[in-house]
Amino acid sequence: MRHVTSDLERLSFQSIRHQLIIVDHHWVIHSCNRAWQQGLGQSLLNPEASSNHTHYLHLTEAWAIRSKNAHTALVAQNLKERGVPFHRNHTYDICVHAACNEERWFRVELTPLSHANSILDIDLALIAHMDITEQKKTERQLKKALSDVRTLRGLLPICAVCKQIKDEKEHWNSVESYLEKHTHAEFTHDICPECIRRLYPKYSNILDKRS
Repeated sequence: MRHVTSDLERLSFQSIRHQLIIVDHHWVIHSCNRAWQQGLGQSLLNPEASSNHTHYLHLTEAWAIRSKNAHTALVAQNLKERGVPFHRNHTYDICVHAACNEERWFRVELTPLSHANSILDIDLALIAHMDITEQKKTERQLKKALSDVRTLRGLLPICAVCKQIKDEKEHWNSVESYLEKHTHAEFTHDICPECIRRLYPKYSNILDKRS
């Protein structure tokens, strides 16, 4: 890969921690920074496919196959159908499985650099890959937590006499069993002062002293 930046630009380009590449309108990689070389630029593919390392679309398609991720496959297909990548900015997420089969997620930002280099007289695009694996893990944890939360909404048919609740299958349940099935509440039993006075009147004086 050739460097197509000036010395000052190259210094900034190389020092950025995000994995950066510059591609032409054929999606051929012309330049990359150290972060890319140490990350996605490493041999993620089979050795015999190393020639595809210079073609970004081929890399994206290979990542989709390796990760078996439908979202990444859709991104690769969209990029392929889009053609020349220099009309506007694009942002998308991809899933990549490295050689150790570790799943990594990247937010990719493509920025057109139209006629950025008058010497080469070609259109270029800067593609930045930001590792968002931890963010994706957090999102999954939050989604799982939300899916585990069960709430009660709407009107509950409750018997006016025995106070049992009718569920969606037309079965009558005690309040305890219904709430245990539809929420994460667990019950422990106590007895209220009014019931003590009614059922155990000889202990009423103890309640009166407490009050």
